[in-house]
Amino acid sequence: MINVIAKQVMAQTKKITMLLMLVTFTTSVWANDVDVAEKKVVDVTSKIVHLLEVNDAQYSRDINALNAMVRTEILPLIDFEAMSKLTLGQHWRTATPQQRQRFINAFREMLVKSYAKSMLKYKGAAIKGVNSVPNSKPGYVLVRTVVTPKGAAPIKADYSVRKVDGIWKAYNVEIAGINLITNFRTNFTREASTKGLESLIARIEKSGS
Repeated sequence: MINVIAKQVMAQTKKITMLLMLVTFTTSVWANDVDVAEKKVVDVTSKIVHLLEVNDAQYSRDINALNAMVRTEILPLIDFEAMSKLTLGQHWRTATPQQRQRFINAFREMLVKSYAKSMLKYKGAAIKGVNSVPNSKPGYVLVRTVVTPKGAAPIKADYSVRKVDGIWKAYNVEIAGINLITNFRTNFTREASTKGLESLIARIEKSGS
């Protein structure tokens, strides 16, 4: 009887040990994901604000040069498919493959031309990662940063990122409490519901051309 109990205790101990090892390994992987994702975001944003500073004169007079920098340095690190899917919401599910691709392309161009110029106010800003956390889903991280523009108060900038083919890419950003996805989804959903998805895509294509 004692031997049976001992074997049961030993078996249970092994299960608990394996579970603890799995939890430790998972926590370690997630912690590493957080560190890598945060470093990626901080490195990229720091490079951007540096380029904005050293090329301020050129970017201020030549919007095409600024847009070219954005396309080279920023666009490859944005997951526009995930961003578009979240932005369109229910309308993404009913869109044809052609409409989805057109929306992605138009949305990307609209963001470049709408926000590139406004980025100049962040030239030379200091970027610091603070308290980034893993998502409950592996491969997803919320990167929290503080951006301190020259001569201005610090601003919170949170990036929702996920690993795509081994590369961390952002699919949403919230700056000073303004959520990019929420902001666009409200307007796009209303327009697509009243005028139709095709009309929405055509308007965005026109605004980005």
